[in-house]
Amino acid sequence: MIDYDRLEREADALARRYQAASPYPHITLDNFLLPDAAAAAAARFPTLAAMDALRDMRQSKAQDPKLDKFDAVFKDIIEGHLNAPRFIGFIGKLTGISGLKPDPRLYAAGLAQGGNGSFLNVHIDNSSHPVEPWYRRVNILVYLNPRWDESKGGAFEVWDEAMTAPKAYLPLHNRALIFTVSPTSWHGYTKVVTPDGDTRKSINIYYFSDASPTGEAYHHVTTFRARPGETKNRLLYPVDNAMRTLYRKARRKKDAHAVLYDENGTPGDPKKADSE
Repeated sequence: MIDYDRLEREADALARRYQAASPYPHITLDNFLLPDAAAAAAARFPTLAAMDALRDMRQSKAQDPKLDKFDAVFKDIIEGHLNAPRFIGFIGKLTGISGLKPDPRLYAAGLAQGGNGSFLNVHIDNSSHPVEPWYRRVNILVYLNPRWDESKGGAFEVWDEAMTAPKAYLPLHNRALIFTVSPTSWHGYTKVVTPDGDTRKSINIYYFSDASPTGEAYHHVTTFRARPGETKNRLLYPVDNAMRTLYRKARRKKDAHAVLYDENGTPGDPKKADSE
């Protein structure tokens, strides 16, 4: 399903490009899956109604890790390739991060989809895994949108710490976008505009490690920021971030909300995840 020979042949050049990217390491890889695999995954992507919805002032999208609900092609892509040793070896070389681990539970991962009006505001991801003592280190997004163009929005944005001007990447069909997760990896996606009924579809996978990105122990919830000109969000997000941080500290079972896919291949906790 993946042209490993091409990726491994070009690994050194891709690693230089990845690690030199600003404002933090990231890269896009077009024609990522073999064409037949990408076409099959796009054609068999589940409907929005079949996926768990996340809707609040921070985001409007569907996200679902429970692969047994969906066509077997997604389990093949994720378990057979993206979470397999050979591909993780490539990701380690690309990013320069050693000791990367796949997450068989697919915390905050799996399939993602957004219809007309969908958005994901600018944020940094929750630093940790809810069950394992791991830190999030790398995110890969594989887009499956055969009819996408600029008019449909939904561009993935990479923001600097000062929140000046972003770099934006359209979620074009069979494009992979990979970035290093850290306390400064601000990102999100712009509003989807698809009155034709099209949806923004992707596979979303994280890789973890025992070591934190900074080398020091820390934890933070998913933390949102306002884009320039978002006056309401500039006022609300600091309060919202602080309240969710306090709530997490106060909970007896801090991550009991998490929707997980059990490592033995059976659906985990069916409760919907919040934005942590």
